[in-house]
Amino acid sequence: MEFVIGPVLALLLGMKFTDYKHKQGAKENEATLIENNKMISEQSLKLVLPMAKSVAAINKQLGL
Repeated sequence: MEFVIGPVLALLLGMKFTDYKHKQGAKENEATLIENNKMISEQSLKLVLPMAKSVAAINKQLGL
């Protein structure tokens, strides 16, 4: 009887621990993803804004 209860108990505890760590990792990944998206948006805006201003200036000089 003890040969069955020990491994089953260890399996259940291991499964519970794995589920807990998976949920914890998912929360951390979500926060990192949101932070990365904000950073990418800011960097893209920094790159595109000067080009847009230059194109607007060229269009103004050409009379478009």
